[in-house]
Amino acid sequence: MPTYSRRHVTLAAAAVPAAALFPSQTRAAEPIISQAERQQPRVWKPSSDRRIRLGIAGNGHCRFGTTFRFESHPNIEVAAVTDLFPDRCADLAQAVRCSQTYESIEDMVQDDSIEAVFIATDAPSHARHALLAMKHGKHVGTAVPAFFGNLDDAHELFETVRETGRTYMMFETSWFRPECCAMRALYRANALGPLRYTEGEYFHYHASKTPTPSFQDWRRGFPPLWYPTHATAFHTGVSGGHFLTASARGLPGHLPYQQPDANPYGNPFSGECALFQTTDNALCRVIQDSSSRRPFSETGRATGRLGSYGNGHYSGTMSPADLPDLSPPALPPGIDWPTDHGHSHGPLTDEFVTAILTDRPPAIHIGHALAMTAAGVVAHQSALRDGTALPIHFLGPGWLKPRHRSG
Repeated sequence: MPTYSRRHVTLAAAAVPAAALFPSQTRAAEPIISQAERQQPRVWKPSSDRRIRLGIAGNGHCRFGTTFRFESHPNIEVAAVTDLFPDRCADLAQAVRCSQTYESIEDMVQDDSIEAVFIATDAPSHARHALLAMKHGKHVGTAVPAFFGNLDDAHELFETVRETGRTYMMFETSWFRPECCAMRALYRANALGPLRYTEGEYFHYHASKTPTPSFQDWRRGFPPLWYPTHATAFHTGVSGGHFLTASARGLPGHLPYQQPDANPYGNPFSGECALFQTTDNALCRVIQDSSSRRPFSETGRATGRLGSYGNGHYSGTMSPADLPDLSPPALPPGIDWPTDHGHSHGPLTDEFVTAILTDRPPAIHIGHALAMTAAGVVAHQSALRDGTALPIHFLGPGWLKPRHRSG
C-alpha cells in the first residue's frame, strides 16, 4: 500500500549555509505518515431502496461489461444484455445473472422498462451508442473514451445530455485509483494549494507483432492520445480543471501495425507525450505509451503552491494532524469487488447508481468526460504538426457544470 509523508527537503553541507538560501527549508523533518494512519473507517449508506433496471451492451476482448459487479449492487437489477455475437451475449448474460438478451443495442434501447444502459462496446461506437440510449430516455454509463477522435461527437454528446436531462457518466478508472483519491482529498483540504503542475502517465507495453483483438480491428495502430483519460484524469480528477491548449510530440512505432500505411488512422506513433495549459492556471504533462518496455503503470502526481503529492507521499505546509482522510469511498458490503485498475470498479459503479438515485450530476459528468477525452484528440493533432501548440477552444466554463435534469 502507498504511504503518505509530510517531509521537507534539507540541503547537504555546502559552502553557503542552507539557511541563507532556503530559510523555509531548515525545519526539522517530520515523520512519514502512512496511509493507514490517514484513513478513517467508512460505512456505506444506501441513498434509496429502489433498484435501477440496467441494460449492458458489449462483451468484447476486455469483457468490461462483466467487471463492475452491477449484478451484485443492491440498487441494480440487470434487466437485459446484448452483444452482436451470440456466444458473447450468452457469456455476458451468464456472468451477470440475466435471462433477457437482445441481438443489438438498437433492439435493447426499445425496451421501455430499462432505465439505464452501460456501454462496453468498441471505442469507436461509444458516442453513437450513448446518443442512441439517451435519445431513448436512458441514463448512460460508458467505458472510456467518451468519443474516439471525432470532436463533433463531443458537441453532440454535450447537447444531448442538456436536451434530454439524462445522467451521463464516463467510467474512468483513474478517477478512483487510490493516488487520485488521495490527491483530490488533499486538494480539497487546501493541502496542495493552487495547482502549479500535474502529471498523468499510462504505460501499457505491447510486444506482439499483431494488435490486441478488437471489433473490426479498431485497436490496430490507433493514435495513443485518442485513448487519453487514464492519464488526463490525474489533473481533472484532482482539481476539476480542464485543458486550454495542447502541445505534443509522438514516439514512432516499431511494430508493423504502428506504421502509418498499415493502420486505418494513418498514425505513425506508438506513444505520445503532451503538455497542456489548464483552466486552473497550471501545466499538465501526460504520456500514453505502448512501446516502452516497463511495468504497466497508470499513475499521477500533483504539485501546488502549498504542497505536492507523488509516489505515495505528501510533502507540504499542512501539519500531519490536519491532513484529511485519504480513504477511497465506502462501498456496499458483502460484494467481491474487483481489484482491477486500483480497486476503482466498485466506486465507479456506486457513483453512477447514486447519481441516478439522488438526481445529481455524477463525479465524472459529461463536462469532465469530454474535457479529458478532447484534450488527447487535440494533442494528437499537435503531435502530427511537430508540437505546434493548439487551442482546445470549444471548452468553456459551461462544460464544468452541465445543466442537470433537476434544473
